[in-house]
Order: sequence, then structure tokens, then C-alpha cells
Amino acid sequence: MAKAKELSQKTLVRVMEALEEYGAPTGELDDPGVNFTRFLYENEFPTWFVLHAETSYSFNWQGIIIDLRSGRFFFPGYSDSSHNVTGQYLSESEASRIGEHLNRRLAALAARTPNGEMVIRSLELDGYRASEKTLDLVALESIVSEQEEEDRVVQLIKRTGISNSEVILKHLRDASDLFVGGKDHPSIGEARSFVQALVDSIGTETHAHGCHTVGYPGGTKNRLQYLQDVHFFTPDESAAFGSAWGFLSGGSHPGISTQDGARISLILSLEFGQLLLLKFENWKVNGYKSFRRVEHS
Repeated sequence: MAKAKELSQKTLVRVMEALEEYGAPTGELDDPGVNFTRFLYENEFPTWFVLHAETSYSFNWQGIIIDLRSGRFFFPGYSDSSHNVTGQYLSESEASRIGEHLNRRLAALAARTPNGEMVIRSLELDGYRASEKTLDLVALESIVSEQEEEDRVVQLIKRTGISNSEVILKHLRDASDLFVGGKDHPSIGEARSFVQALVDSIGTETHAHGCHTVGYPGGTKNRLQYLQDVHFFTPDESAAFGSAWGFLSGGSHPGISTQDGARISLILSLEFGQLLLLKFENWKVNGYKSFRRVEHS
């Protein structure tokens, strides 16, 4: 059985924030805030987890969630795996598995709180939804993990040494953060700006180093055509990029929600961004003029 994808650190921070906000006193007279001992016990978290989170962490969610992932939560001051907070023998690998499972359940719980919308959206980018019935996460098999795709893009940007990388990465981070924050239209705008910045950087470097006779135009549509004219794109690739650019620039899309449109735009920009960067890596090595054959790895 394949190991479930870990939650991204971005999502875990959203879980911390949602639980902290949910537990904070409202300021009303005689309001101590949420009783997390009862709240967790009622939702069938293990007794040893509830008591240890209360007595050793005072429900400091930042410390709890980070230590669950690292395994430190289970072995406070103990010298071997025979002694831990569960009361049973626990290997480090099993502690890691249980810690991730508990973080998943906390994420599902946080998604149900009044401030859970950002958790829900961040989970969606990780490829999960929260199940209220099981209080766990369900993999969205048809949805790509945005975090995994973003990590690949960041690696490619560093590997290729593409110019203007800080600006490119900022557009990417902003698109993701705006989506999680519920700002769908600005998120789509940043996803579009991410692709545009990649096209601009590739075109600018090609024009500066490739010794092509084709003049370098302004405007994204014209620069896509330029990249076809210098044979960076095949005609089919150019048409595909033009379609993607049209979707990212199209505003509303009747028949789908703005949230789905923003998520699709983010994933679309990441996939096309990877294609651009993979081609650019090969293109750059060959003097911005041609490609070498790439064998399947």
C-alpha cells in the first residue's frame, strides 16, 4: 500500500492558526475559551494524546503539531522506545506514522471550526478533503498536489539559473497564498503573471544569447509567437500555450466556481511552468538555438 502524501508545512500552519483562533477567549465576561481536553476527547482522540497535549503543552498547537511530525511528542525525556507517552512499545517509524495520522485528524478537525476555510483550501492544494464522518482526510485522486508541483518548479528554477527568478517565485508564492486566503481572482492574476514572467525571461535570454535574426517583440502573445519563430516552441506547443494563456486571461468561466477556476489556474500554471523550464534547461545548454535528444529516464 502506497504511503499517503504528507501534509505540506503550509497546511500545518493553517491548522495551527485555525485551532488557536478557535480556542481563544472571545473577550466576553466569564469566557475562558474552548476546553480542548473535552473537545478532543469528545472527538475520540486517544486519551494519552489528550492528556499529554494538556499537561506538557497546555494545548500550544504550534509545539504539538511540529513535535508530532518530528516524533518528539512521543518521547519526552525517555531514553528508549519502551517508554513513551502511549504506554506501549513504540518504534521511531511507528511514532512517525502515528504523528502524521494525528496531524491529519487535527487538520480535519480544524477544517470544521469557524475559521476553517483556509485549512480546507490549503488541504485541497495538498490533494485532500476533510471527512466529517471519519474525522480524517480523503485523498482527491483526480487532483494534483499543488505543493508537490510547486516544489518541482522551485527546483527547476534553481537548477536552470533562469534570470528574474526572485520575481518569478514571488508570483508563484502569491498565487498559492491568495488562493488559500480565498482571494480567487487575484490568485488567478498571479498565476498568469508567473507564466508571463517565465515567458519573458526565456525570451529575453534567448534574444540576448541566441543570435537570432527575429526581432524581439513586446506583449506576451507576441513573445509566444517569437519563441515559435526561433524554434523554441513547435507550432503545436505554441497553440497549447496560447490556449492556456487564454484560460488564465479569460476572467470568469461559466459553469465552474471561482474557487475551482482559481485552483485549476494555479495547477495549470505550474504544469506549463514545468514544461517551459524543462525545455529552457535543454535550450540553454545548446546555445539558445536547438535541443538535444532526451532519453526517457
